[in-house]
Amino acid sequence: MQSTMGEVAATVEPLAAVKSKSMRSRKRRQRRRRQIAYLAICGLSVAIFGFALATLIRPTTAQADADPGSWRKGYVGHGTTHEQLGQPHWPPVEYTVYRPTTNYTKAPPPPTSAMNPIFNFTHFLYDKVLYRDEPIPEGYIVVKNSDTLSLGPKVEENDWRDLLAHYWMVLIWVFILVVLIIVIPFIAVCYCCFCCCRRCRQGCPPCTSKQDAQRRFCCGICLLILIIGLIFGIIIAFVTNKMIDSGFAETSETMKRGSEDTCTYLKDVADHVYHLMMYNYEEMETHVLDQLTHAHRHIFLDLSDTSESNSLAEMERVLENMPEALELMRQVEKMEKDLRFYGSQLRDGVRGIKRDVNFAVANLCQLQMCQKFLISSNIEHIDSSQCLHFDNLPNTKEFVEGMENIVANEYYAIPQRGLSRLKKVSDKVKTQLSFVVPPMMRDLTKGRTIFREQATSVRNIVEGVLSDIHLKTLHSTKSFEDVYERFGHDRNVVSLIVCLLILLVLFILIFALLCGCFGRRRTGYGDECCSKSTGATCLLLAILLIFCVFSFIALVGLFYFMLGMVTYQGACAPLRDQENNTLFRQLDASIDLNHYLPPSETNKEAVQPLKMSSAIRACHANQTIFEMMRQHNIYDINDLSRIKVMSHSQDNTDSIKVFDEDLSTVVLLTKEERDELNTAGESKLAKYHSSLYMPSLCTQFTPMNLNALSEQLYKLSNDLEYPAYGWAKVSFWNEGLNTKAFYRNFVPKLTSIVEKMKANLKKIDELISYENHDFTNTIKILTATAVNSEQFIQTRGKDYINTLGGNLTKSIDQMIDDYIDMIIKEANESVGHCAPLSYIYYRGVDLICHRIVDPINGFWVGILLCALLFLPILFVAHRLMCLYKKIYPYLATVGAAGVVEGGCPICTGAPYVPPPIVTCSGGQQAYCGCPSGAPTRGDGGEDAIQADEARAVSWDEIEVTLKKSDRDLSASKSKTD
Repeated sequence: MQSTMGEVAATVEPLAAVKSKSMRSRKRRQRRRRQIAYLAICGLSVAIFGFALATLIRPTTAQADADPGSWRKGYVGHGTTHEQLGQPHWPPVEYTVYRPTTNYTKAPPPPTSAMNPIFNFTHFLYDKVLYRDEPIPEGYIVVKNSDTLSLGPKVEENDWRDLLAHYWMVLIWVFILVVLIIVIPFIAVCYCCFCCCRRCRQGCPPCTSKQDAQRRFCCGICLLILIIGLIFGIIIAFVTNKMIDSGFAETSETMKRGSEDTCTYLKDVADHVYHLMMYNYEEMETHVLDQLTHAHRHIFLDLSDTSESNSLAEMERVLENMPEALELMRQVEKMEKDLRFYGSQLRDGVRGIKRDVNFAVANLCQLQMCQKFLISSNIEHIDSSQCLHFDNLPNTKEFVEGMENIVANEYYAIPQRGLSRLKKVSDKVKTQLSFVVPPMMRDLTKGRTIFREQATSVRNIVEGVLSDIHLKTLHSTKSFEDVYERFGHDRNVVSLIVCLLILLVLFILIFALLCGCFGRRRTGYGDECCSKSTGATCLLLAILLIFCVFSFIALVGLFYFMLGMVTYQGACAPLRDQENNTLFRQLDASIDLNHYLPPSETNKEAVQPLKMSSAIRACHANQTIFEMMRQHNIYDINDLSRIKVMSHSQDNTDSIKVFDEDLSTVVLLTKEERDELNTAGESKLAKYHSSLYMPSLCTQFTPMNLNALSEQLYKLSNDLEYPAYGWAKVSFWNEGLNTKAFYRNFVPKLTSIVEKMKANLKKIDELISYENHDFTNTIKILTATAVNSEQFIQTRGKDYINTLGGNLTKSIDQMIDDYIDMIIKEANESVGHCAPLSYIYYRGVDLICHRIVDPINGFWVGILLCALLFLPILFVAHRLMCLYKKIYPYLATVGAAGVVEGGCPICTGAPYVPPPIVTCSGGQQAYCGCPSGAPTRGDGGEDAIQADEARAVSWDEIEVTLKKSDRDLSASKSKTD
């Protein structure tokens, strides 16, 4: 029934389908012509490029071939592979870098920085104002043991004449202070004896109350400012006195820390020198001994590499791997059969699908979408994939037979015999080098002894120099210990008394100022406790106390000033001006360097002593200890370059012959063995290479994905109408099912087989191929290379071995020279930087100058500041005391409101006229008008007249009383005078 329907459909095929097929065939022919033309142009371009490249390369190749000194064609140097990769012929030594583990002690926290402005002021005073080019006169600072400062005999005798004559500004300053110290006690006696403390003009308090208030305010402000200055001075005195005690107390601790840090520094320098001259030498010695021990092996391997006798090893590898390759090839043979079987089934299946779809489109579905599906799905070429055609696969069975033949004939023994003959050459090289290597090893052992002696000598010199520097530093830290021994206990007591006296005066002044500002004024009728009267009493007490203690405080300040100036000029100034300061040149400690030189150099010219100033400058520049020793001719590390470890002369290395055996009779492959290898290369395995399989081993079995094609067939079936195209609908649906079934049953299996075959073939190539050649070319190339290697060994082998031996000697000499250069560079740049030594030295200087001398100068600044502030305080306190003592009586205050004319009755003596009394409503009387709107009671009658007469009598009595009090007051003043 189906065939009948197909014949009917063929007879009614439309003319449009015929035309479309002819047009498609014409377009395909045009596309093929364009592709052929494109390929022809590409081929011509490649040919032209290859010709040009060959023309450019030939001259270079010819030039390389013409090089008479090359050992191997196309290779530089000695013809080894590792040289072409940029690796040195004999690898250099890798030295271990020294890692210091030093930990210096931590310095105590620095003194308070709040006093730095005061210290800077004293530095400015001594360095700029009182600066002289000449040092202080002799007798004030003496040198003990050439490195320790102490106070001189003139200080003990209090003989300051020469010092004051040397510094004229100090003379003026001391003269002023001495005058004040002498004059102030006389002023105090006069102040007390003539009752100046009680001579305060009373004046007229009611009239001058406003002016008095202004004077009290101004004087109070002045006293407050002076009190603030006094507080500032007492703070300076207390803090610097505490710093002086701490500075003297930390002397022993600082010396202990300096000793520990110096020992740490010496240990670090010694360890670094030992690391360079012993540990690094041992590394170099071990490396060179290893190279000498295996020199024969290294030379033999280089000979094998340059002569390409390694081809025997490659040939052995290929032939020994043949059994393993045989097993893999048998697996490939089995997989090839499976591939052909399953591939043919898939190919037949997709051909059936193509046939049925073409029939359905041609006979069952004449719609446009069916024609379009046939064109777009490319189903016409579904069976044309190369992956489904295995006609080009090689015959694996022949390869298996060829491998079995090679394994059965045991061809792997041929290269093994060649390698055993080549090993005899290695034995000869080892025998000859056994006469050359032992002397070189003995030289290296002697070199270790030489550098051990150098390390010991350097460590002794460095330790001696640094120890002497440290001793000078420690002695310098003991400077001015006699200051503490002489004034230590008494100084602390006196300083504490001075500070307490100033503090007492300060408290009295503060209390007096508070009472004067916030207390009640004097009225003469029972003044309160904290009134202005109390403030006046406190001010009087402060004045008397200042008169008592001023000379003592100023004298102590003057003593500290002279002591601070002397110690500063002796300890701090020389360190700030080392070049121009004569005192520093006198104290510049010397180090006897001849004491630390090796005994072998005692006959040489004596070395100039090393000054401490030079050491300090070197430490400022952060030089190394070796640079400092070289500059002062103590020890020159550069002399190590003169040491010769190897006994042979480096100039005669080219004439050294390490090998003199005859290699002209060396045979690697006999003629019979070469014939056997040629036979193996021409066996059935000759043409094998995995590239023969690869064109057919692909996984794209169909031009399209079969799963996608099945979905398209399902869609096409669903789009057709039923029952008009019922048979076509069923046919497309069935072909979709068939397509999916073929994909599921064959495609994954075929893909797995192809991947396994590729893996096996790749492994076989690695086992039996050389440089990706097929088997016959592999055997031919390796055989020819072995023959050439044999000729090289016979003709040039002896010269090559001697060249490598001479190169070994040169490389060892170069390693030793590099080692010595490394020591010199490290010693000059990294060993023993002076920064730690400078840190230790200046920490001792910090103890002397910054922790003792500066606080002494700061103490006299605070003490003399307070003493000088006492002078204006005396004047201001006296003025303020008089203002606080004024009496402001209540009646005088009330009466002041009634003065109308004639002036104040107290000041002028004029009669007092009371104001009219105004009687207000409610019985109130006042000297003011009644409140607004209040009726007055001015017209009184007889009672008012009697009251006025009585008030007149009372005011007369008051006036008489006031005059009497004025007479009594004037009488008392005259009596006092």
